[in-house]
Amino acid sequence: MAQTQFAFFPGCSAHSTGRAYTESFMYVAERLGFEVSEIPEWNCCGASAGHLRSHDLGDALPARSLALSEETFGDRPVLALCAGCYINLRRALVHARRSPEDLARIDGLIGREWKASAEVMNGLEPFMDPEVQSRLSSCVTRPLKGLKVACYYGCAMVRPRDVCAFDDDEDPRSMERILSLTGAEPVEWSFKTECCGASHQVIVQRDMKPMVGRILENAAAAGAEAVATACPLCMLNLDMREAEANRQRAELGKPPLRLPVYYFTELIAASFGGKADEIGIKRHFTPAVETVEAARSQGVVA
Repeated sequence: MAQTQFAFFPGCSAHSTGRAYTESFMYVAERLGFEVSEIPEWNCCGASAGHLRSHDLGDALPARSLALSEETFGDRPVLALCAGCYINLRRALVHARRSPEDLARIDGLIGREWKASAEVMNGLEPFMDPEVQSRLSSCVTRPLKGLKVACYYGCAMVRPRDVCAFDDDEDPRSMERILSLTGAEPVEWSFKTECCGASHQVIVQRDMKPMVGRILENAAAAGAEAVATACPLCMLNLDMREAEANRQRAELGKPPLRLPVYYFTELIAASFGGKADEIGIKRHFTPAVETVEAARSQGVVA
């Protein structure tokens, strides 16, 4: 039987920079019969600072939230939509499961008992069950007929391999399989797991900005009309910096890129008939409504 009950770890982005992801995920979750309950009194996962400052701190911050989830929801899987939150929660779980001594060490750090029994899942994983995919297909009323999409995973969901255990850390296929059910056509491209610069886009912009341009250019060269992602930071970097990439292209005499960037859940929600203002699509920096509407107009189900 498909897993439909999840403990939700919102992290710091769910109701801020990643709000469109949360809105579209919850829209889809409701229609697929998912029960998503927020972990009480959760705390920041430590983001990129946890393990940089201290390995103990890097384990303790996410472990406390996982322990709270276990106390409240038992073995219900913990869902982390943010890829950064996902990798930090997963890392703490993997470390705790290495040995009884490691689990006892982390228990001591957080001051509470934790069995480390519940799994941690990223935003894509709930949709990988065949039963869920069948249900998803039946909910599609406005197929995104022929919309060519470059599925972008970034790096935090797929690496390191011993922590993430994703379907393939170099050529993942999960998002392609999911979005194919909406009527969209995923393209083959080379940059699906390249890093977008992550938070370095803030502190070393000069060196990081070209990374976004290369990702978008590779997607366009592969024939993509849009990019889909499952990470709030990847989304922010690609969506917000596309205009700047186009300014640089103009200086070189190149035509502008016109690639809206979506959360994969926005595209699912759109194929379910969701209105743009209720599934997050109007929150983008790069205009994204027209591309979805054009695709939906070609694929109306009678």
